Amino acid sequence: MRLNADVARLTALTLSIAAFATPILVAAAQSVPPNVVQRQQDMKAMAEAAKSINAMFKGSSPYDAKRFKGAAETIRSNSGVALSSLFDGSATGPGSKASASIETERQQFDGLALDLAAYAVALSSAADQNPETLGPRMRMQAGDAAFGGGPLAKKVDPAGDAASMPAEHAFHLMLQTCTSCHAKFRVENK
Repeated sequence: MRLNADVARLTALTLSIAAFATPILVAAAQSVPPNVVQRQQDMKAMAEAAKSINAMFKGSSPYDAKRFKGAAETIRSNSGVALSSLFDGSATGPGSKASASIETERQQFDGLALDLAAYAVALSSAADQNPETLGPRMRMQAGDAAFGGGPLAKKVDPAGDAASMPAEHAFHLMLQTCTSCHAKFRVENK
């Protein structure tokens, strides 16, 4: 009876080690460049930060100005020039979902990275200005959708306009920036 339990534990341990080691071995076999690994980690951190902010806007998580600001700062520190620099040289390669169009349309890619940073700065500032509650000044109001959303909307300069709009609107425009960048510069089947 004890032998069966020991065999079961050893089997479970072996399977656990194999499950943990497999992604590492696959990455090593593919020779994933460090910049690809770093940008994937940064993208995941930004996605988690965006989910945290979204949960506060939806009310599924209580508003916490420190967490909100921390999430915005995560996005800010991983976007802009920091994000662009991780795509220097050849953007494509093993383990990467980056499109070669990043290299040919670098100015647009870098602009989207800077826009992302500008929206994150606006969100961080909004947390500073609203330490207690996610109040009406942070929420979108009637007419905000016409400001920067859709093909007929007034175009937004994120560096200049993001700080003057409600945080919720800046957040939505930030998500649109992510979506636009992924649609243009990310290859799904790689």
